Amino acid sequence: MMMDNIEMMDRKKLLDIFEYLNERLLENQLQLEITVYDGSIMTMVYDNRPATRDIDCVFSDVNQKLFNYILELTKYAFSLSEGWINEEIKEPLKSILKEDKETYKVYSNLKILKPSAKQLLAMKILAARPEPAKDFIDAYLLCKDLSIKTKEELLHLCEEYIPLTLIGERQQNFIRYLGEDLGYDWK
Repeated sequence: MMMDNIEMMDRKKLLDIFEYLNERLLENQLQLEITVYDGSIMTMVYDNRPATRDIDCVFSDVNQKLFNYILELTKYAFSLSEGWINEEIKEPLKSILKEDKETYKVYSNLKILKPSAKQLLAMKILAARPEPAKDFIDAYLLCKDLSIKTKEELLHLCEEYIPLTLIGERQQNFIRYLGEDLGYDWK
């Protein structure tokens, strides 16, 4: 499988990529807003991951032809692999009841947004992917960061962002194990 050959991007490299993107946007007189999710935001903001394989994101409307050219330049400049930019996050976002975005970083022509820690935690609970996905570790750190101590607090937070009808058996098991790891009895 080719996944092993994908170069990981650490916090510094991610920030270098965004700076480079901003320079290319400036040269081409384009303004862009990008919302970054998942591993890339955990790497940049929470610094709990040494690196990520891709940048999970959603872009604002922009001249797509010119922007695709800028993305290709970026891929070449940083020796990035295919799939380094990942817009697949659009699909799970369809289940989100509301977006709670915060500004992460602003450049001259690029604005980077991120979901709030609460929204990110709700998205991690909904995804509840098995390893090697980092949803469990991320959810653990977000619960600690948000001082979530009870299952009720967690579910109350989740229902702000996702319909609780989407919490199935996989998510319930995920929540139970999350509680155990945090030192609580969330049966």
